[in-house]
Amino acid sequence: METLTLVAIIGGLAMVVLDIFVPSGGLLSGVGIAVIIERGLDALGVASSVRWPLAGLAMLVTIGLVIRFGERFSERLFPAKIRTNLDRMVGMRGRVHRVDGPVIELAGDLWTARLEGAHHLQPDDVVEVIAFVDQVPVVRPVE
Repeated sequence: METLTLVAIIGGLAMVVLDIFVPSGGLLSGVGIAVIIERGLDALGVASSVRWPLAGLAMLVTIGLVIRFGERFSERLFPAKIRTNLDRMVGMRGRVHRVDGPVIELAGDLWTARLEGAHHLQPDDVVEVIAFVDQVPVVRPVE
C-alpha cells in the first residue's frame, strides 16, 4: 500500500472520529467514509469508473444516516446533565404534612416525597431534602 493511500485512510478515519465532536451534519463522516472506500478500492486495483460512484454513494448514505441517527448517538455518548431549579432545593428543610406518601411542605408548596431508609415520620416532623429522583424529593428526618 502506498504511503499516500495510508495517509488518506488515516485522514478519513480521523474525519469520522472528528465528526463526533464537531457538528458538521454528517459531512465530515461522509467525506471520511468516501475517502476510505475510494482509497481502499484503489489499493485493490478497482477501476476509477467504479471507485468514484461507490465512494459518492457511500458518502450520501453516511450523511443520511448521520442526519437521521447522529443526534441520538451523540446523546448516548455524551449525556447532558440538565440543571433545573430543583437543584437549589437540595438541603432545604420542610415540614411533614401527611405521613402516608409522605407529603411535605417545602418553600410553601406541598410535595409528595420519598423517604430515605426505614425512618418513621410523624406530622410536623422536620425533614431535609437530600436529593431529587425523577423530580421527586428524597428526604430524611432531621435529628
